[in-house]
Amino acid sequence: MSRDWTRTKEYRELRDGLADNLEARGLVEPVYQELLRRYMELWCEFKDLTQDIRARGVCVWDEKRGMLVENRSLTIRHQTSQKMIDIYNALGFRELSTGAGRASPDDDEL
Repeated sequence: MSRDWTRTKEYRELRDGLADNLEARGLVEPVYQELLRRYMELWCEFKDLTQDIRARGVCVWDEKRGMLVENRSLTIRHQTSQKMIDIYNALGFRELSTGAGRASPDDDEL
């Protein structure tokens, strides 16, 4: 069921866009490249989990218990998403998206 997401245009565009942004900000040290690599691994995992939820639904049949239970992929996908957000923030993208640290033209001192 797992797909090789690294071969998709979506993967390459996301990876290249993030890498270009890091380079433009001078964040080219190996630690940033490793964080980007980890982020993209999690992105692939997130896509696999989403695919599983779409294919099997939010509830799955548990043979042992003989009843419907929550698809474990929901919980794992949420945890994966949280890890992705942590890495995204560590790479400094949160500050860029919220405009933190940027002075607004309306912030002129009197």
